[in-house]
Amino acid sequence: MTRRINLPIQVTCAGKRPLTFLWQDKTYTITKIIKYWRESGEWWEKAPELEVYHVLTDTQGLYELHHTITGRWLLYRIYD
Repeated sequence: MTRRINLPIQVTCAGKRPLTFLWQDKTYTITKIIKYWRESGEWWEKAPELEVYHVLTDTQGLYELHHTITGRWLLYRIYD
């Protein structure tokens, strides 16, 4: 089961690789990037391209992060 959050977050990166993110006043350390891909978005509405990351954290949580071409990061989904 998943919960869609779709809220902006602060992310610390090394180059383009996300290392940590801040959500609800807690910092999560990314221990592994499970999957990475790019999505073109809703092209018919001129939506920007997204970089999508499935990440595992130090708390053993599985999260989906979205990074937009404009530099904005979103916590899109939490996997239970």
